[in-house]
Amino acid sequence: MKSLKTLAVLNYGALLVLNIAFYFVYKGRAASHIYDAIGIASLIIVALTFVPLHKRSGIWKLTHSKSKDLDERELSLTHWALSESYGWFAVICLVIMFALSLIGRMNICPQYTISMPLVASLIYFSHTLPGTLIAWKKGIPEENE
Repeated sequence: MKSLKTLAVLNYGALLVLNIAFYFVYKGRAASHIYDAIGIASLIIVALTFVPLHKRSGIWKLTHSKSKDLDERELSLTHWALSESYGWFAVICLVIMFALSLIGRMNICPQYTISMPLVASLIYFSHTLPGTLIAWKKGIPEENE
């Protein structure tokens, strides 16, 4: 279980670094090739940590199954994870919108808008957050329990 927490931190940390690197490239700083390399490395880390965290652990299948295919305990667990992640996702989206508004008003980068990597990251985040919450808080239910 501890290794799943480490994978979750690495996964979402790399996702954050990817978006920060893209911001610096967008801003047009010197040495943007270094930021490109950091962004690509971060994307690779996201992909490499996704497999053991979500696919191999069975969390992806659990959170993306139809309710008729789940037993009562699995259904309760996925319901908890989906309702928790909905709240967290809404708050995180609001914080991002607030930050982008501040960035524009403070004239740090007035032309900066919501980027494609940010949109893709939020879509990825919305699909993986329920499973990550299960791995973090509850643990993965065993097939034979």
